[in-house]
Amino acid sequence: MKERKILFEIKMLDNMIDRKICGSVEKNNLTHTQARILKFLYDNRDRKVYQTDIEKEVDVRRSTVSGVLDTMERNNLIIRKNSSLDARKKEIALTESSLNKHKEIVKKISDFEDVLLDGISKEEIHVFIEVIDKLKRNLRK
Repeated sequence: MKERKILFEIKMLDNMIDRKICGSVEKNNLTHTQARILKFLYDNRDRKVYQTDIEKEVDVRRSTVSGVLDTMERNNLIIRKNSSLDARKKEIALTESSLNKHKEIVKKISDFEDVLLDGISKEEIHVFIEVIDKLKRNLRK
């Protein structure tokens, strides 16, 4: 039997998930990164969020996040406003339009996750998450 390398298996799984999720997310004219940013902003809508918070959360470079946020602002998904705490920073918040899109996306992702996890026990999911956390820690070293 051919030896399977974990790195290639992870990348293949990521590509498969990306294709499936992006297919449904792009129907809302959003990229995968934009959808992740919308989710982060939605989950943190009760606090002030800055670009650096988004960069850390989605693990994307500053220049990439800047470009994505510019596009999202042009498409009326976010607003940027001057921070009341730091004049050098802009607070980033959702618009009414993005709140509506977020609800649709959450439903599609939830449905997709149900399909993805079909036949996998809670214990297996728990072990999988533990392994993923260890892999992430190793990459942060």
